[in-house]
Amino acid sequence: MGTNNVVASYDPTALFAGAFPVRQRVVTLASGANLAGAPLKRGALLGRVTASDKYILSVATASDGSQVPAAILAADTDASAADVKTPAYFEGEFAGEIMQIDASWSIATVQAALRQANSHLYVRSVGTLG
Repeated sequence: MGTNNVVASYDPTALFAGAFPVRQRVVTLASGANLAGAPLKRGALLGRVTASDKYILSVATASDGSQVPAAILAADTDASAADVKTPAYFEGEFAGEIMQIDASWSIATVQAALRQANSHLYVRSVGTLG
């Protein structure tokens, strides 16, 4: 009998953390979602502002709807001066340590919030980096 050797490589900077299908669509990142010169990074955890249907960085203590994680930014985006249309992930499995997550969240609290929202986004810890 032969053996099957599986060769895989580990990339500690990879945003994706599994083989769950990835789906994305274009969203509007709200003007002022980031400071000038500091664009939101690919992997930023986004929440949807209920009143405007636009996305900003999700903050657990917000009360405008964005406290519910809804998407993960798919490309570095600068919305410091104007609304910007940009791709965001709505389904997939992501490495929490690689993501841009506001300090009001931990990976565990993001996981709980996504479960409570019946989201198809899965954030998991892949271990300590560095």
